[in-house]
Amino acid sequence: MNKIFKPLLTLALIAYNFLPGEVCFAQPKEITPQEIVSYDGHTDAVKCVAFSPDGKLIASGAADNLLRVWEPRTGKNVFVGVSHKAPIWGVAFSPDGKIIATASDDKTVQIWDASNGKPLKVLKGHQRSVGDVNFSPDGKLLVSASNDYTIKVWNTTTWDEVREMPEHRNWVSTAFFSPNGKNILTASYDFWIRIIDVKDGTVLNTWKAHTDWVTSAAYSPDGKKIASSGGDRLVKLWDASTGKELFTLEGHSDIVRYVAYSPDGKSIASGAGGDNTVRIWNPETGKEIVYLKGHSQEIIQVVYSPDSKLVASAGSDNFVKIWNIEPLFKKP
Repeated sequence: MNKIFKPLLTLALIAYNFLPGEVCFAQPKEITPQEIVSYDGHTDAVKCVAFSPDGKLIASGAADNLLRVWEPRTGKNVFVGVSHKAPIWGVAFSPDGKIIATASDDKTVQIWDASNGKPLKVLKGHQRSVGDVNFSPDGKLLVSASNDYTIKVWNTTTWDEVREMPEHRNWVSTAFFSPNGKNILTASYDFWIRIIDVKDGTVLNTWKAHTDWVTSAAYSPDGKKIASSGGDRLVKLWDASTGKELFTLEGHSDIVRYVAYSPDGKSIASGAGGDNTVRIWNPETGKEIVYLKGHSQEIIQVVYSPDSKLVASAGSDNFVKIWNIEPLFKKP
């Protein structure tokens, strides 16, 4: 039987085993998040996961070279996309939910019909593995980040490459548009973060964010803060306009692979290798709220549902787990 632990001696508690994962609290809580789905459709490590804009579907990519689209609350398969020749590391829905973009070790970005999984376009230009893809808020542009140290911007009407941004000095792990669509935030294994102007590629700000690889970086929904994760086992929170460090979030015992900001701005989620946990943090205080343990191997990516009620975690154990975190934020 799994146990629910609260690491406070004065609050020892025996709880019923109502979820398959282990839930541990950094602070006293009356209600625990539930692991509602453990999706096992992939046959190799799951590298990436994304919710559709309406939250009704999830797309996941894996080392089995497959794109799978399925229902997050039931695990029911919708379709399988077969086209990539190597593992898929990045996946994103367009803002209107009509298309899906994937990034792969086969050096391509591929575009899919989100309704049926039909391949629509293959974007070529990167010289090495493509690790991340994301759409602009208006859906008119797509950004891709690669192990060839480059960031490319694509026109989603013509699918032409419209701009190559200034190179990092190592792999570019993630690239995201700012909430207003004017800038691109990049994170790199060169330990640095950059904010780049979309129109002309000017580097507006850059700073050394971690003492090891910067594995990901994400904007808060209002664009005022940036969360980053690193090989130094840390999550950090920054002022987006100045690059000033606001908080260092400590708790993971190994490389933090990914960080995500909730759409409602109330929490940050991080996933790590080694300790195999998802941790939920309060961005206003820098304090850990809870950590979730259900994966048996490292976690590669974490994402929120559009309503911020669910967190999905993609793991090297071939599973995607869906956690209901809504109870953490319900008022008594």
